[in-house]
Amino acid sequence: MNKPHKIIVLFCCISLLYAGCKKEDEIDKLPPTTASGLGTFGCLINGKAWPNGVQGEHILDAFYYQGKFWVTYVIRDPNSLLNIETCTMQTREITKPGIYFLSFKDISINDFTVNHGAYTYASGLPLNLNNYAYMNISRFDTVNYIISGTFSFSLYDLTGTHQIKIDKGRFDVNYF
Repeated sequence: MNKPHKIIVLFCCISLLYAGCKKEDEIDKLPPTTASGLGTFGCLINGKAWPNGVQGEHILDAFYYQGKFWVTYVIRDPNSLLNIETCTMQTREITKPGIYFLSFKDISINDFTVNHGAYTYASGLPLNLNNYAYMNISRFDTVNYIISGTFSFSLYDLTGTHQIKIDKGRFDVNYF
């Protein structure tokens, strides 16, 4: 093999090696999508994995009763017990597995709130009333008290100058 061919072969080998070294995507940092009541929660917030990397005490709670489903993930400062960041989803429309488009027009039916960074984003704010959340309930087990699914939604803050996009969300919770 002459020298130009050796260089081309070497270049191809290096290219293949480089292509095989994949940088971890943000979605790979989320917990897997499961349906076993593993107590997991995660989503992409504006494209970044959450709650990865946020320091503090992490608390996941869920509740279900006669259509009312509530799940919240809180990151609390262990020194002051103040909440650092939160994501809360509450609806009165979950009755079985399936796809739900949850309107923000009535806060007494669907209430979604995210505290992230210096901003609070809430579905009950005027700018958000025409929006909705998407939720796909993959497991709804009233015998073993497990609800699992995926979700996405977008919200504006009170001033309307900041928007938060929640995407690729997933939860797998035991509820009380």
